[in-house]
Amino acid sequence: MKIVYFGKFKNNPYSKIEEEEISKALKQLGHKVLEFDIAEANAKELIETANKSNLFLFHNGGVETESELKFLLGLEGLKKILSSIKCEKVFWFFEKTLGLGRDLIYKISPFVNYGFLNDDTFVRRIKDSNLSGLHLGTSKKPLGKHRKDLECDIAFIGRIYGERINLTGLLKREYGRKFRIFENIWGQEFDDLCQSAKIIVSPRFPMDDFCWNSQIYQVLGSGGFLIHPRLYGLKEEGFEDGGHYVGYTFIEEVLAEIEFFLKPENDEKYQTIKKQGRDLVLKKFTWEERLRDMFWIIKREKLNKNI
Repeated sequence: MKIVYFGKFKNNPYSKIEEEEISKALKQLGHKVLEFDIAEANAKELIETANKSNLFLFHNGGVETESELKFLLGLEGLKKILSSIKCEKVFWFFEKTLGLGRDLIYKISPFVNYGFLNDDTFVRRIKDSNLSGLHLGTSKKPLGKHRKDLECDIAFIGRIYGERINLTGLLKREYGRKFRIFENIWGQEFDDLCQSAKIIVSPRFPMDDFCWNSQIYQVLGSGGFLIHPRLYGLKEEGFEDGGHYVGYTFIEEVLAEIEFFLKPENDEKYQTIKKQGRDLVLKKFTWEERLRDMFWIIKREKLNKNI
């Protein structure tokens, strides 16, 4: 299949890596992928190429959801592009569906054939036949290297805002220099961190039972040990609390689990969880597997429409 992939390939380092991995996975599945960067693409060339292709794939289509003016301007441009493209159009929205992000989904859904959302809570609530839940994934890769400059007992990866302030503040008070925050880390350095930090802690905010970010796949896939919010949807996906990761509901549980797994006598259990988590993710939650799920859902919906 010939796929035009409209995404961030040159400007945003984090998204660039994530979308490059998806593009690579599509190629590994045997598809021809034509990449168009949202910041540099010529609209006429994009439309002409898409109309000679089988599928047009995008995430937010370059529409910014942090400014209402930029949102409106970007939305109009995206709607014009989608209206001119005749091949099948598919979007895969990574973010939690709130505010302008929610408005974006409502506005573009009529212009596409299929929509996929990481926020499965939203999909389950509105029950739109045009939308399906599809969580994120990771790439198969060799383990990173242990690095002294990244070494710590407890690590937090991500931006600090909202309820995350309370979690990271508590960990700072309890563990001092044993705890480190990494706000901007990805690629090889991320993989190395997963081998250099004893324990990585994920925040609850802004996750819920059927919506979470890609950190659980990335950390476990890179061989890290993760303390992560205990979410019902993770259980549905096949993750076992205490088998593939260590779950928590209340912040006090985080401290108890850290104390337990920092003790040398619990190292065997620690190593077992790390191995089982990595094995599960690389078997079931790679980008290739997610894309297989996407194409299977598209095929199923086509068959249902023809009945």
